[in-house]
Amino acid sequence: MAQIDRDLYRTIAVAYASIDTNLSGVSTDARTALDAIVDVDTTTYPDATPSVADADAALEIELALLTPFNIAYVSAQNISVSVSALLDAVRAVNNHVVNSTAGTATATVKLDTWINVDMAGNWGGGGACPEGWANLSTDAGYNTGNWVTV
Repeated sequence: MAQIDRDLYRTIAVAYASIDTNLSGVSTDARTALDAIVDVDTTTYPDATPSVADADAALEIELALLTPFNIAYVSAQNISVSVSALLDAVRAVNNHVVNSTAGTATATVKLDTWINVDMAGNWGGGGACPEGWANLSTDAGYNTGNWVTV
């Protein structure tokens, strides 16, 4: 079996590392928006002078926005943890590397060597594997403890 080109592997790894980074912030950003709605100050909204009208306005805003923003937050959580198709792709490319590498070394050693030695000159930017790629590879079931990451 032909070995994957290092530039192609880097392109895949960097793109998927970016996906990992972007997904990790999805639910955090949605939670920040939800918390802002819940934390609308009911005694001084929209100005610093407390009044019953301010409290009523804040309550109206909270009631109008809480349900849709909570639904959006739950949806964002589901997006950030629903990565099974991504993990299948990560497994496919890493298995290709392992299966295309000659020798009797374990899959872990073959992949460690590929990441830290064979790819070292191809990663660019410090010569280390992107952290997001290592995260996804770990989630896909690979031992990435020896990978040099940035």
